[in-house]
Amino acid sequence: MEAIINQLFEIEKKAQENQIELFERNFNRIQHEITEMGYKVINPIGLNYDERDNSVEANLMHANAKKITKVLKPVIYHNSGDGFVLVQKGVVIVE
Repeated sequence: MEAIINQLFEIEKKAQENQIELFERNFNRIQHEITEMGYKVINPIGLNYDERDNSVEANLMHANAKKITKVLKPVIYHNSGDGFVLVQKGVVIVE
């Protein structure tokens, strides 16, 4: 399921970058279904990077890098019944 979520994330990101809003309703419906299956997908773009956050793997562009400027893979959690469990770390670029 993580591979499908990653592909949908990439397609949605490319659509947004190219200002293609034609598929927004479809993405919202798919995201709803993914949520119903117990997944939580987080796009940390624009957040401040915290080196203590173990949910992301960061590539720092310079020593004073603080802001997540690009997300290569989203953070994915799955509800195991006892709460959410991290199934994929996000891969981010920090500038």
